[in-house]
Parts: sequence; C-alpha cells; structure tokens
Amino acid sequence: MWISGVDRLNPAAILAAFNRYSRWFRFVRPCALACADLLFGVCLAASVPSAFAAGQREVESLRVAVYNEPPYGYVDGDGSISGVSVDLWRRVAEQMEWHYQLIPISEMEAILSGLEQGRFDAAIGAITITPERAARVDFSYPAHRSGVAIALKKETGLMFALVSYGAAVSELAPLIIITLTLLMLIGVAMWLVEQRARFAAQGSESSVVSLRDGIYWAVVTMTTVGYGDKTPKTMLGRAVAALWMLSSLVLVSLLSTSLVSRLTADRVESRNFAASIDLHGKRLAAVGQSSGAEYLDQIHLQYAKFKDLPEALNSLANGQSDAVVNSVGALQYYVSMRYARSIEIPQGLLASAYIAIALPEHSAIKKPLDRALVRITNSPEWRTLEEKFFVR
Repeated sequence: MWISGVDRLNPAAILAAFNRYSRWFRFVRPCALACADLLFGVCLAASVPSAFAAGQREVESLRVAVYNEPPYGYVDGDGSISGVSVDLWRRVAEQMEWHYQLIPISEMEAILSGLEQGRFDAAIGAITITPERAARVDFSYPAHRSGVAIALKKETGLMFALVSYGAAVSELAPLIIITLTLLMLIGVAMWLVEQRARFAAQGSESSVVSLRDGIYWAVVTMTTVGYGDKTPKTMLGRAVAALWMLSSLVLVSLLSTSLVSRLTADRVESRNFAASIDLHGKRLAAVGQSSGAEYLDQIHLQYAKFKDLPEALNSLANGQSDAVVNSVGALQYYVSMRYARSIEIPQGLLASAYIAIALPEHSAIKKPLDRALVRITNSPEWRTLEEKFFVR
C-alpha cells in the first residue's frame, strides 16, 4: 500500500495508490461508525438506570421516624400521629414540597441504628443532641429548646407540716424567748403596781390581786387585747396596760410574719432550683437511652432504668423512687396531665440541651432543612403554638 521512493514522481503509481486507499477507507468507515454507535448505546444504557433512580428518589416519600414520646411525637387513639415536632416537620415539608411517610418508633436505639443503616431519611421527636448521638448521626438546626430536668414527689401531709413548723419555730427561738420574758415581766409589774388597790377592791373579781392574776392578764392582753375579766384599777396600772397592749401588737405581728416567711422560705429554697438539689444518695429513675439517662451516666450515678416515662413517674408517685431525671418538655407534659397533685418539677435545669431533627450523615436534605427550620422556629406564631403543647 505504500509508494516507494522511485514511484513517488510517477503519476500512474500515485493514482493507483489513491484508488487502493479509497477502497480501504470505504470499507473501514462503516465499521468505525458501527463501533461508535455501539459504544454510545452502551453508555446511554448505563446512564439511564442512574438517572431513573435519581428521578425516582425525588418523587418517593421520605421515610421519617417519629420517636414516640409526648408531647413531641405520639400516636393518637385514632391512629394519627401528632406532636409539636410532627407539626414542625409538616410545616417544613409543606414549604419544601416534600413527600414523606411518618413511622412511629418507641425505642431510641432503633431510630439511631435505622438512620445509620439508611432505613430512615430523618427522625423527629424528643431527640436531644448529645455527644453520644452526634457520634453516630447528624443533626439539623435546633428545633426546640430543652434540657435535663428533675421531678420530685410533693411533700405533703400532717407529719411534713409539723416537721416544717417545728424547724421554723426553732429558728425563731430567740424572738420567742424575748416575748415570753417580756410577758412574765409585765405580769409581775402589773401585780406589783396593783398591790395598793388590792385591799380596796377585795370583793371585786376583776382586780389583779395575785401574781397568777398578773401573768394571766398579761397573756390575755397580748393575745386578745384583753377579755375584761381582769382589769387594772390604778392609774399607773392602766398606763402599764396601755403600753403592753401596743407592745404586744407589735410582738405578735412580728412573730406571725416571721413564722410565715420562714415557712415560705424553706419551701422555696428546697424546690427553687434543680441545680441545687443533691442527687447523691437518692433512688434515681430514668428512661433507658434518654437524655436523662445519658446525663446520669456522665456524672456516674446509679439509677433504675424504665421502658418509658409514665412507668418511671409511677415509681416516683408510689414511693419506689426519689427522683426522675428526663428532658424537661416531656416531664412538664406528663406531670401536668397526670401527676399534678403528687409530683412537682423544680425550677431550672440540671443541664441545658437542644432537640433537633436527626439525619443520616451527609444527608442531602440537611441544608434546605436547616434553612426552613430557621425561618419557621424564629416566627412569633410558631413560638406561641409550641408553648401550648407542654402545659395542658
């Protein structure tokens, strides 16, 4: 097929070589085109399933796990799913035009493992952001303010009242001693002052004729400003009586107000701030794998594990536990609904925390989800609606 050096100047040889190349090109060109078409078809066939899968992923429902813990997420009697976190998700999905399927789950470990294994696209409910959970899954922008709180049994009954009263009286002992001392001195003074009129009014029953009468008169005058059964007869006695009446009003008022304020202060101090309560030595209860359980694990305290929060609160109401540690929102909901008379929640938190939507790592919906959460949770309308879920 090649032209030798001698034939390069021979026109006949050049024409013959051109004819041979033309026949070869006409033969190869269809084959090349066929191979190119075949290669393009293979590439197109390979790209169609991936494109179809991407399109299919856009239209299929997001699988959203709902941690079954009121008031954040729960199943109603008619089978519908409600809760503050569910309402928030519905608002987000409406804005983003997402299709979704809600799947109620009662155990936290099932939710975390489902996100890790790709069975769920998101998880909502009382899912607090903790270091242990953040090591396994990703979290959205915080959806709710939360924290670890404590529930205690209300101390009521006659014995508790007597103990509290006795403690308050013991603290006011100096004031009580001063009052009793003044009472005795006034009784003795009245008896001494009225001695001169004792014989002149020998037959009068209203006269202060003995030390016993003087002390009796002082007590009656201090507590009731006098019955009138014992009255001073001398001018000096009446002056002492007027001074004692005014003084006793001040003393009784001081005693009563001090006693009431001391009882109130004891009540407030004992239940004011959760952080001031010493948990050591108490029989603690918490729901397994809850934020309360993780908090107790961090501070290395032993506790009884329960399946759900109502079971833990029942143990507290029945005296089997001394305190229940859990997220504050769930505690407020159950205490207001079922245990308002027997259980109370001290003010403040043991630890601050946030509740968020849990996601698989590197989730494609995280960025649009965060933007939607920022818009919704910062609106006054949402904050007003959120508060209504926790106290009924």
